[in-house]
Amino acid sequence: MAQLIKLQDYISRYETNVYQYSSQFIQMKTANWKGLQDAWKRGQLPEPENDEEPSEQEEEGVMKRMWKKMRKKDDVDIWQEEETVSKVPATEDELKIDFLDRLLSFQLKWASTTIQEKSFLDRSYEQDPLLKFYLQRFPDTYLLMFNPHVEMKRAILDLEQLLIGPHELDIIVHLDVEEDSAIYPEEGKSWYIEDRGIRKKIPNPLLSLQRAETYVRSVFHTYGHSFPYRKIVLAPKGHFAKTTRPYQTDYIGKEEYEGWMNEKRMLKMPLKHAQLKTAQLLLKHTRTTSVRRPEWEETE
Repeated sequence: MAQLIKLQDYISRYETNVYQYSSQFIQMKTANWKGLQDAWKRGQLPEPENDEEPSEQEEEGVMKRMWKKMRKKDDVDIWQEEETVSKVPATEDELKIDFLDRLLSFQLKWASTTIQEKSFLDRSYEQDPLLKFYLQRFPDTYLLMFNPHVEMKRAILDLEQLLIGPHELDIIVHLDVEEDSAIYPEEGKSWYIEDRGIRKKIPNPLLSLQRAETYVRSVFHTYGHSFPYRKIVLAPKGHFAKTTRPYQTDYIGKEEYEGWMNEKRMLKMPLKHAQLKTAQLLLKHTRTTSVRRPEWEETE
């Protein structure tokens, strides 16, 4: 399950310490899954005895110890927030699906709150199929920036997806087309999509990729940082017409999708320092809109 490190302009825990929270997420996910799996095999499925989101004894700093004293229901872990499931999963695959769906709520929480601040989450993200696709199909060692609002030369840009892997950054534009549609890349401002004999015009996705690339290159240049990246037009349901691909750009259609996805899913590699540094620098140049959490306002 890829980690959601930035969503739109929401405040994210990863902004405060991407090194800590990225490894902590993997540890928590592994421990929760093992406990749930063992309980299911025993036919019990009780609520975990100690499912609190990272205990404050393990966190450093006076503020975090203060938070422990006044934490409220909002910070109870998702496993305690969920009511008892009405139907016990019949198979381990069903159990895994249920687990990933619960974990999605937890990811959205980390991507919209910190200990002291919160952003107002658009609840439609809980059912967003594209967000769910990225979070549930990729390994834990991929870090996702989904629809991030980024800052560049005093301007705010709305990007699509940045997927930061252990050894490469994918700058992605996703094309939502009908099954078996034909995609005709063109120069200029428009491409064409043909579905059942009907052709329509869409904005050239390469222009969006170029804006995102400019942002990435600008951040890297500012800090003297380097990290490999590729630009990707992703259309899992469509077929790309034969054409020359621009430099460092891949068109992933129906024919290429399975191989591309398998390459990502089969990658057995831990989080890398250069990867986390890349995420840290990109996060520094994103827009964040948040307010103080009421629990903290009450103490001031």
